[in-house]
Amino acid sequence: MLLKRNITSFTLIAILCFFIFFTRRYSVHSLDIIIMFFLIMGGYEMYKAQSSAGYSPLKIPIIVFAVVIYPLFFFIKEAGILVALLLSSLVLLSQFTFDHKYNLEDIGATFMILIYPMTFVAMFLSINHYAGNLLGILLILVVSLMTDTFALFTGLAFGKRKLCPSISPKKTVEGAVGGFFGALLGATALLLLFDVFRVFDTTPNIGITHLSDKIGVSIVLYIVIAFVIAATTEIGDLAASWIKRKAGIKDYGKIFPGHGGVMDRLDSLVFTLPAVYIFFLIYNAFL
Repeated sequence: MLLKRNITSFTLIAILCFFIFFTRRYSVHSLDIIIMFFLIMGGYEMYKAQSSAGYSPLKIPIIVFAVVIYPLFFFIKEAGILVALLLSSLVLLSQFTFDHKYNLEDIGATFMILIYPMTFVAMFLSINHYAGNLLGILLILVVSLMTDTFALFTGLAFGKRKLCPSISPKKTVEGAVGGFFGALLGATALLLLFDVFRVFDTTPNIGITHLSDKIGVSIVLYIVIAFVIAATTEIGDLAASWIKRKAGIKDYGKIFPGHGGVMDRLDSLVFTLPAVYIFFLIYNAFL
């Protein structure tokens, strides 16, 4: 099982690096292939989880969102995400009105899928193209990974006080604190690469090359985003675990050998995506 997990992890990292550092240099849209795969599979797995919990989510609105989201984003940019959500919501309420086999709980379950994970993951499209670009992508992946890694090993080494035993018995307060230190280290690495040594300045399709010309301002911004990502990473992990517990399932899927489904890999990232998007919206508005 450990060998299978390691092979899967190496393969996923290799694929992501290929799209982020190679194909994205030639076309930003190339990374959208991976994003759309995660969006569609994440929605499907959450649909299955909600069904396991006893609800009956409506399929048609979910399919509508999955079909229209990318064309709308391509033509009207970030507004397309809102339009896709509004359109699928209209379809949802229309179907509910005329098909009386569904109840209000089913409507709530469907809305949840449309928002979490589908709309949340769709924010990755905006980050890739407009809000943060390469820096935003690496902040999400690197800082989240460092948060998870340090939380795990700090918890194993020093964990004594349970963080949320009713949700995840293995998570500890000490592990959560370690996760924040890991996030700071990850953000520091990106600070050095982007703002100090300017490693990616000549990279095609980079977007934002650095957060500020003043290193003091950059340090403050990286600290802020590190704490935001650390908090959303750990909350996202707990939220995904609680949903699985309520649904009575161990994993969201089996697509990744040794790792479960897409949502098992995205659990900590899904909350992070809208938070990073909001950070860069504020950054672009004021800086």
